[in-house]
Amino acid sequence: MKSTCFLIATASYRLLPEIKLIQSVEGKLAERLKNCFPKGVIKIDDVNGVKRARVANARRDTCSREVFRDEELKNIVKLSRVRDHFIFSIESTGALPPDVIFTESIQILVDKCKNFLAETST
Repeated sequence: MKSTCFLIATASYRLLPEIKLIQSVEGKLAERLKNCFPKGVIKIDDVNGVKRARVANARRDTCSREVFRDEELKNIVKLSRVRDHFIFSIESTGALPPDVIFTESIQILVDKCKNFLAETST
């Protein structure tokens, strides 16, 4: 089995956020909802002259729980995580690009699993 060392500044992962609006959020309440999340998570559309909030990009959420501080909003929003969807973040020191580091790391993991299975089956 080959041994490889990668120069990585940081590597982390998180689960994909899932944000569901249980009911329609309109007007000033929509603006308050938007302000509870990082930029780009909630968008406000103009629907026949009424401002209506929608989840635009849950991936941008940073686990903010600010919405639960608002008595009117806390029961309108359901926050959870998609348990089988991981978001990886790899910062390289420059020796290799992050996508190469990730691909090589997965291959090393696959090789280690194969070796483990081969050793335990004998």
